[in-house]
Amino acid sequence: MNVNLTRPILCLLFLYMLSACENESEITPNKLPQETQELKTLLNKDTDADTRLAVYYQLYKNYRTTDLTQAAHYANQQRGLAEQLDNTLYLGRAYHALGALQEQAGEYIEAVNAYLHAIDAFEEIGYTAGVATDFNYLGLVFLHTEGYKDAIPYFEKAAETYREIGDLKNLSAVYSNLAICNTKEGNFTEAAGYLINVIDFQQQLKDNDNEWLAYYYNELARVYYFSRDYNRAIQYYKKALELSKSNESVYVSHYGIANVYIAQSDDENANNWLEQAISIQTEGLKNKDIIKGYNVRGELYQLQGNHQKAAEVFEKAITLANKEIINEPLSETLDLLSQSYRALTDNGAKVAYDDIYRIADLKEQQQELKDSFYNGMNAKALQAALNQEVEAHNHRKLPASMVDRQWLIAQGAGAIVAGLLLVIMIVTINTKATKKKAYDARKLCAVLQEEKDALSKENKDHRELFAEIHRMAKEVAIYNSKNKDA
Repeated sequence: MNVNLTRPILCLLFLYMLSACENESEITPNKLPQETQELKTLLNKDTDADTRLAVYYQLYKNYRTTDLTQAAHYANQQRGLAEQLDNTLYLGRAYHALGALQEQAGEYIEAVNAYLHAIDAFEEIGYTAGVATDFNYLGLVFLHTEGYKDAIPYFEKAAETYREIGDLKNLSAVYSNLAICNTKEGNFTEAAGYLINVIDFQQQLKDNDNEWLAYYYNELARVYYFSRDYNRAIQYYKKALELSKSNESVYVSHYGIANVYIAQSDDENANNWLEQAISIQTEGLKNKDIIKGYNVRGELYQLQGNHQKAAEVFEKAITLANKEIINEPLSETLDLLSQSYRALTDNGAKVAYDDIYRIADLKEQQQELKDSFYNGMNAKALQAALNQEVEAHNHRKLPASMVDRQWLIAQGAGAIVAGLLLVIMIVTINTKATKKKAYDARKLCAVLQEEKDALSKENKDHRELFAEIHRMAKEVAIYNSKNKDA
């Protein structure tokens, strides 16, 4: 059975990254209070500009998970003041904050633009950790819009920097994102490789958290399940059980193992693990996880030929499910229940027409929700727009870099002109004494001018130009030597 945990995983990792990227050192004049009201009181006082910047940033962080409007207000205040003060660090932080808020609101184009501005600011001051963070967030935009292949280069860029600076905590989060993308692309070997590295990093961290380690083991087991390496899947689910005591992790591991045994048609082991899973307290667990558990249980009954019992379990899942949203576990439940109803009718059992129509209506409702979402988002068009935004940004940066390059070329060209004047003077003097020589000054000057023009057209940098001057000077020396001998 294909149990999809992608959306809850993404939410968890997004929150993890929000906290992880705040490990950066704060550059503030004084130690700030953390309470919102105390921070607002500081703004009402005659507070210096640098402190106000830090207060705006802290207020954004206080509001970002509870009130997006207020969080955006303080991020914009921070951006405006940072621009006035020419404070590039806080300007970059403001753009990062706005990008994160816009991404949460589904404003993906705006989020990409904000992250690109943040990267520019952090690059300007050499803040490599900030650059890496926003490359990771750029990747998350593509990941959240199902552009898994497009997300990978941004995650790889972030990972490269985190490796260089030895930031294993953030590198773990980026590798987890790469594992999700590669799993979605069917690259199971690559996905497993990233998660194995993450587990190694977690074990190296001083503040190693066993719950996170168990989470990564469950994820690695899931990758092996999808790649049909069932022995390894069971191995890593059991490793997660050794580490975690939380109901959520234990629940996922038990049902994961049962799911593997069902895929192997091993009724006895599947049943044993399901019995243990059923005994786990579901209080505090997400409805989606509980529904997935019901689906695994019902599928075992199907495997055993007990479709009546399977149908009863699936009906419990339907009762629990939220039917007003796109609900992947519910869609799976409906498909499984349809299979059981079909098997029951094939065996002569009666299934109420109302139940059949109800299931059909729920399936149609889920499909309409999906169609509405994807038509509204137009994923392919969005991917194209996101890529265009990145390209446009790169083009906007190009003129600035060209100015620097043109300055270098101009410097080199100036040196060429000076060199040419010297060459012409030497050639002119020597030509008076050697008028009968076929290789006269005008021809040499023409050759040298052609070389200069060719070099200008090719936009060679100053080092190449000076190399050309050196070469031409040698030719002149050889020419003079020949004339002297003559």
